Amino acid sequence: MGIKFQKFLSNNFFLLILLSAVIVNVFISYNRFIVRQDYIVRYEGECDPLLERCFVGCEDEDCTEEYNYSMVQKYAADLFAQCGRDITDCEAASMCLPGDRECSITYNDTNI
Repeated sequence: MGIKFQKFLSNNFFLLILLSAVIVNVFISYNRFIVRQDYIVRYEGECDPLLERCFVGCEDEDCTEEYNYSMVQKYAADLFAQCGRDITDCEAASMCLPGDRECSITYNDTNI
């Protein structure tokens, strides 16, 4: 029995190392993204064209209806703590609050 196991290990050493690395990587990624929410979220935020230089987007392919937006980047753990899972109607999602880590708002800086 011992000789067969040693032969199996020697014949499949690379495969076992690769499989072990994949399992460890899946565990680390799950812990980072699902458990700790340790990543940056980037999305379109509110923007008032009278006060800021906003990006302009289109609602449909024909661009019959335009809307103004800014690009917001926030740390996911902070965003979900402030707004919950649905950030669509959350006012805190469109601004950087004093306790936010890794938060930035980008406006359109191109010349018109």
